[in-house]
Formats: sequence, structure tokens, C-alpha cells
Amino acid sequence: MLDLQNILVVDDQDGMRKSLAILLKKEGFNVDEAESGEYAIERLKHKRFDLIITDLKMSPITGIDVLKYVKEKSPQSEVIIMTAFSTVDSAVTAMKMGAFDYISKPFKNEEILHRIRKSIEHSKTVSELNEIQKKSESGKKSFPIIGNSKAIKEVVSLIEKISKIDLPVLITGETGTGKNLVAKTIHINSLRVDKSYVSLNCASVPEYLLESELFGHTKGAFTGAILDRKGLFEEADSGSFLLDEIGNISKPLQAKLLGALQDQTIRRVGSNKDKSVDVRIMAATNRDLEQAVVEGEFREDLYYRLKVLHIHIPPLREYREDIPLLADYFLDICRGRFKKPDIRFSPEVIDALYKYYYPGNVRELHNIICHAIVISSGPMITIEDLPSNITQQISEIAPLSNSTTKPQALEEWEKEIILQSIKKHSRNLAMVCRELKIGRTTLWRKMKKYNIR
Repeated sequence: MLDLQNILVVDDQDGMRKSLAILLKKEGFNVDEAESGEYAIERLKHKRFDLIITDLKMSPITGIDVLKYVKEKSPQSEVIIMTAFSTVDSAVTAMKMGAFDYISKPFKNEEILHRIRKSIEHSKTVSELNEIQKKSESGKKSFPIIGNSKAIKEVVSLIEKISKIDLPVLITGETGTGKNLVAKTIHINSLRVDKSYVSLNCASVPEYLLESELFGHTKGAFTGAILDRKGLFEEADSGSFLLDEIGNISKPLQAKLLGALQDQTIRRVGSNKDKSVDVRIMAATNRDLEQAVVEGEFREDLYYRLKVLHIHIPPLREYREDIPLLADYFLDICRGRFKKPDIRFSPEVIDALYKYYYPGNVRELHNIICHAIVISSGPMITIEDLPSNITQQISEIAPLSNSTTKPQALEEWEKEIILQSIKKHSRNLAMVCRELKIGRTTLWRKMKKYNIR
């Protein structure tokens, strides 16, 4: 994963701090350590962190002091508080001051990882929703789904039709097709746009935490429940709630979820009181839920409760004509991120991107382009800069540039790259050939084909 998260772990207990830092590094995060509140604030003055995980009980600068500094100087950063039972009152104070979450010591590795992923997803969701909202307010069409193919136009048309119809939506499609983006787009174009949007990846939450995450819990409901906690249904009250990877929840929890959807009420773990909630439910899955129903793994009544409205997102291989548009879009994003404003694709890379199978769909295409830009050492992304699995797959396929059935979008893409190179080198065709890594004859043939004089 190229878009790594920067995390600062703050704790004056060496053992706790170092073990947590090791765990997070193994999970692929960029991790810095601070052995005191003073050192944490010093680090925060010189580097931006996506997430700060800090102990409360430190001296003289406490975790509350660190939280206060973060919220004043870097409000976009999230803070998770680590607390012991003896500091419950301070944990309450921290939450009121803007801490994203708290976790009581000692904790299980999977629990802290869940809290971290939840905070990261929250930040990402807020950022994406703000970006979509800005486009909407500026008069642009607030549908950030890229593509001109018939398949994608049908998806966008369906989103436009159902966004303002306040009914549950089931979003299906393979991994990486953009189910989360579709859900966010539905919310931003719905009647609930000014209310909360909450999402939960059900597959990423340990089973023993999932019920509490959905419905909340009361203080003392189980070990570590040192405060009352709202569940995500309450967080999403009056807004929208996406249950991602809905096919992964257990049968007992499916029954409780069904009850919540039918009655629009939830009950916190450890409580005997019901609470009404008004939430638009969206569910997403890459599983075949109909088959799961047949096999007895998913409740039929819950399936039809979720599938009042349905959007299926096709895999990228079924609308290859949009690959040039998507690739250029991701290239433009990555240019800024990796500070390579002039980098471009070579024609051979265009062929490779078009021919590849994309088991990870649009998300994989994005990652491929980020990888290629990071690896590339020149102004042009070449075939050598692509991940090895792509080059291995396409090596068995005849070069697309020799095909007479190359799609029009791909031809326009290739023509634009040649024109850019000719302009860059002031019509010095020798330098164009050198940059594009093609022979003079091939260049003349392509110029003739594209009517480039």
C-alpha cells in the first residue's frame, strides 16, 4: 500500500510504546515514537501525523495536553486515547475535547488495530465527502465516478434515480470496483446530505466487538467498557450508514441487525432499553448473497430487507474503454502527491494497462499507477516501471499496438502522448523516438495513422 499513514505513538512506558510501534510497523504504517508529552509536542511541530495514539497519564505534560495541542495546531489529525480504569474521568474529558476514540489498557492487538483502521477510514470518508460537496457547491455535477462507457453511465443513471428515494440500497460488485464511492455518492445526493455519513467494514471488526460497534454498550457491560459508548447506528442517526462486506457477519448478529432495520430501534449491549434511530441503510458486498441464502449462510429475510434497491458495479475488464480516462485521472492525482508534475505514460505502458486483467479492478489500477510513478526515474513511465505481475501476464499476449481493433479511446490516448512529446522536443523526431522508446519507422507509421504532420 503506497498511501501509508503516519502514526505517532506517545507513552512514557517503554514496553507498551515499543510493542505497539512494532505491531503497527508490521501492519504497514509509518510509525514514530515519543516517550513523553514534551517530546510528542516537539515532533508535532515538525511533522504532520494522520493519527496520534497517546497515553493519558503522563507528567508533566499529559495526554490531555497533547490532545489539546493537536486540535489547535493540526485539527485534521485524529487522536486515540489509551486509558486505564483509574483515569475514566479524564477519558470523558478527552472525548469531549475531540478525541476520536479511546481504548482501555490492557487491550488486544486486534482491538487497537480496529480502532486505528476506524479512525483512518473516518478521516478518508470526511475528506472524500468534502471534496464531492465542494464540486456540488461549485455547480459541478456531484458524481465523482469516472467513465464514459455505457456500463458506467448506467451506474451513474441508477444512482441519480435512487439517491433521493429514502430506501435501503444493496451495492454489489467485485473487490475494488468502487462500492464505497457509490455509497458516498448516493449520500451526497440524497435528502440526508447535511446529516452524518457513517461506514463500517464488517469484515475488519473482530466478531466479539462487532455488536458493540453497531449498537453501542453501557458502562460495565464487559471488561474494558469503562464508559457508555454510542454505536454506529446512533452516530448515523438522521443520516446514512454503509455496512460494507455485509456478507461476513454471523447468523446471530444478522438476526439482531434485521430487528434494528425492521423496527428502527437499537439496544446497547448491557442495556434493557430500546432507542429509536432514523438511518438510511446501505449495504455492500463482493459475495453472492443469493447463493449464501441458498447455502444457509445468510438470512433470506435480511437479504430482501437490504435489497429494496440494488446497484451492481461491473468489473473494470467489462468496460476497458474507460481505462485511458481512469489512468489519466489517477496519473494527475499521483503527479501532485509524488511531486512529479511532468511525468507521462509511454505508448507501451498504454498497451500494457489496456491488456491487463485487473483482478483488483479500479483500485488496482490506481495502485499500479502510484507504483509506477514512485519507481520511475525519468519523465516517462516505461514498461519496466510497472509491477512484475502485469508484465508477466501481458508478455504472453501479442502487442496491442499491432492490433487493428484498438479502441478509439486508446488510440486518442496514444496520439496525445506522441503530440506532447513532439511539442516538448520542438519536433526533433530523434529525441521523440528516444523518449518513447520506439523506432523511427514506427513513429512515422503512427504519425501517418493519426494524421500528425
